[in-house]
Amino acid sequence: MAKTLVESKHEIAIIEKDKDLSQEISREMDVLVINGDGTQIKTLEGVNANSADAFVASTRKDETNLLSALVAKNMGVKTVISRVSNPENKEVFKKLGIDHVISPEITAAEYISKIIRRPDAVDLAILGRRDVEILEFVVDNKSEVTDMAVKDLTPKGYLIIAVHKGSELVIPKGDTVIEEGDEVLVLSKSNSVGNVEKLFVVKNNEKKD
Repeated sequence: MAKTLVESKHEIAIIEKDKDLSQEISREMDVLVINGDGTQIKTLEGVNANSADAFVASTRKDETNLLSALVAKNMGVKTVISRVSNPENKEVFKKLGIDHVISPEITAAEYISKIIRRPDAVDLAILGRRDVEILEFVVDNKSEVTDMAVKDLTPKGYLIIAVHKGSELVIPKGDTVIEEGDEVLVLSKSNSVGNVEKLFVVKNNEKKD
């Protein structure tokens, strides 16, 4: 995460309690690294946390994340983000005023569950209030949409937002034709995903040999 923020030209400071790890981070990244305890007010004051745009608590210990996030919140940090490992703690963090609570464990579990339930969707994402999904399908020669123009489809609860034709990315217009091998990106209401799959997914016993 830190590397991504640095690459995006954000100025960041990392607080790490482990001295050896702090030194390792300093060697690998061009960032300010403070060897200290992120749950202590003095440590956060040392990096001027109160003037930061955001504070992220991302250790593997929920109790440490909660304490440091609350300290940052009380110092006046605009946006406080915290990781939780135990899904049961997510609502507690929110009720205590943490602005954004993220859980890699919950996200991974939901992603795996969706892959199991929708194995023919190449990629998945959940948006908004968890009622909108992005799905990507590879068009088979027997898909209902094969050789159809976008204007001839009658979308109900979904929208084709992009089509990969080989190495070319196409923002579809009415006369864009969906062809075998195309990778189609679909924005769909969660309750319409089943209907979208019927258009793009071909059952194994229907595919050509």
